[in-house]
Amino acid sequence: MVIVACQPVGGDGLWWEMSRGRAVWEGHIRPSASLLSMESEAEADWLGGLPLYVVHQSLGFNGGMLVRMMLPILAAVILWKTRRSRRWLFAPHLVLFGLTAIALSADLGLQPVFYDLVGIAFLPPWLHDRSRRVIEPASTSDTASPLSRPQTLAAVLFAFAVWSNLAAGFVLGALLCLVALLDRWRRKAITLPWCMAVVTAIAIGGSMNPRGVFAWSDSLQTLLPFLGNPGYILSATPWGSMLQNTWGWNQLYFLVLTGIWIGELFIRPRTRCRHVNQYDLLGFAVVQWFAWASLQNVPLAILWLTINLAIRWRGPTAPIATMDPQPAVLKPNRWSVAGQSAISTFVLLVAIWSSGLLSSFGWGIDRRQDYRLLQNSLQRTRPYGTAFADDTRSAAMLAWILPELPSPAAGQTRLRVQDIPLRAVRQGRFEKHLQLLRDLSRNRLMRYWRTDGSAGGYWLPFAERNTTLICLSNTNTVGIRGLEDTPWQPLSLDSVVIPFAVAGDEAYVQQMIQILRNRETIEYRYWQYSPPPSSGSAFDRDRFGQVPEPISAAAVCEQTEVFRAMDLHYAALRVVTVGRRLFPDDPCLQDAFLQCQRELADQERIDAGAASWFRSLAATPTVPASLPADDASYDFQASFDPPLSATGDSSAAEALRSLVPIYRRDGASEMLAASSRMAAGNAPPQVLYGCLCAALESGNYDRADQLIAQLKKRDLASPLRELVLAREVEYRPEHFDRSRGAGSVRHKGNE
Repeated sequence: MVIVACQPVGGDGLWWEMSRGRAVWEGHIRPSASLLSMESEAEADWLGGLPLYVVHQSLGFNGGMLVRMMLPILAAVILWKTRRSRRWLFAPHLVLFGLTAIALSADLGLQPVFYDLVGIAFLPPWLHDRSRRVIEPASTSDTASPLSRPQTLAAVLFAFAVWSNLAAGFVLGALLCLVALLDRWRRKAITLPWCMAVVTAIAIGGSMNPRGVFAWSDSLQTLLPFLGNPGYILSATPWGSMLQNTWGWNQLYFLVLTGIWIGELFIRPRTRCRHVNQYDLLGFAVVQWFAWASLQNVPLAILWLTINLAIRWRGPTAPIATMDPQPAVLKPNRWSVAGQSAISTFVLLVAIWSSGLLSSFGWGIDRRQDYRLLQNSLQRTRPYGTAFADDTRSAAMLAWILPELPSPAAGQTRLRVQDIPLRAVRQGRFEKHLQLLRDLSRNRLMRYWRTDGSAGGYWLPFAERNTTLICLSNTNTVGIRGLEDTPWQPLSLDSVVIPFAVAGDEAYVQQMIQILRNRETIEYRYWQYSPPPSSGSAFDRDRFGQVPEPISAAAVCEQTEVFRAMDLHYAALRVVTVGRRLFPDDPCLQDAFLQCQRELADQERIDAGAASWFRSLAATPTVPASLPADDASYDFQASFDPPLSATGDSSAAEALRSLVPIYRRDGASEMLAASSRMAAGNAPPQVLYGCLCAALESGNYDRADQLIAQLKKRDLASPLRELVLAREVEYRPEHFDRSRGAGSVRHKGNE
């Protein structure tokens, strides 16, 4: 439980809930409408972010972690209270609770999904257990039970009123409560009038929010997004079905629990656990349907299955009719306590290792939720109008930092976020959001007609919304690459959310100029990447300051992909070289390196009609790698390059075959050191050109000048002559008059 609790606070909706909580604290009863320009409706769960915001304001960034640390304390208290009966201390229970805690570790924070988990965990079992024992009636015509009390009705009404104002999953809790009531009414534990009274209390409680009775339809559409959105657009999103998404640890654990639950029907003897009744079967069907319909419901289904299995695995008690105050407890089986403990510990350790919780163990906030670089990139701007964000994290971060940004110029409105996928899915706007994002990624500027008859193109929608800022996640490399040839220019290079503004917009021009200079520096000047040190902030998962972890392989890979998408290949190679030294076996970094080489080889084909021997060798994988699906097109283009064996220059081929492995293993600087003797003498032109590429990549421009001078003394044939000219134009543009036809030479980063 300590490992589960000591996980960084995260979730893409973290700053969105904080923003909603801040809006409520400031007096807005419709927080989403106050934050989004495209939102006008009220919301039932308007208080969902208020507890998180209050904790943050009271305890700072440590507040969320302190709340998580209460979980092992609560578990210890429960175990201490049950130490005598031992009905919950069997090894299967401990393993079941431990695995479920691992599966739900990402949801154990003060966010709406946590309130849904609490409601599912307590309300249906409590309502079912209140009528577990039938009390002897006072007369033959009167039947009563603990459920038949006004206090119970008031508790149910209050619980659903609180739940509906905090989270949107209360419709699933209501269905499970109805299943419990139906089971107890069928067993005559409660009368039909009291059953209807409880149902009425549930209905009224779920309607006591700003949305009223419409909260029920909103909750149903939140849990089943396909009701208001086409199913195909939900694929590969948290709102899609399990069959539309790749499965992770949680989904596999859900399947294991499902298999165990079904196996209990046929394998486990009824004498060892409570038999399955209609309540169990109907509840199982309900949670299975919700879980398979949407990936976001899997945690709720896992929790219900865990509670149901735990109740059925309790030690059996004496028959109720005897009313024995000392129920018989199932004695330990033939296994020793030590053996059960050892097996349970082994299973939990394997689960913790496979789930990745050990690698993220620490204190603070998830690095992927670090908004500071985004905020810094907008401090020198005067944002106004509206902003388009591609995903939940981008919109959430921007909504959180908006009050801290400079005010707009006179006569302009403060910047507002247009929409966020969380609300777009609920309100049925998600399809239009994805269509606009797709047009943006493909640079479909002008109006056109889609196959479904709707109008496409992003210019008119952006103009109607007064869009002045676009925020893309650093993982959306397709969108970042699509904006490279548009007027939208980045305002940051290393933030987890990259903001873009239109070139020439006075509100953003100062930051835009600074970023253009930074692009020139990291691509064509002496710049070496160094991992950021641990700053001791809440965003540094540094093992409480004892074992600093300044960066991870995933962060290096993300930065490399961003530079690749921005056409900054030398900068990307400098980043990936450092990453491969820190994480030599990471497949993502290996693939990023090969992709950079292939794209540079493609650029050489554009410049001169063929790639150099150096790039051809560097771009060829020595072992099969998980490269994207465009390998076939690359191999087709590579077939037009002159092969090494057909040139007759065996010395150059042998030299490159010895230098390229050093380059791929140790980087460009090591290759230059190994080739110093070759470059100083009469090395073949192909070898000199390869050393020139390594000098440019490592930022050693003095060495590059020497190599250029040596190559110019040679009688170079095509395509090597054009390649040398292209490289010189890249890093020494001041030597050339741009008015002269540098026609086919592409000057990256200076256009």
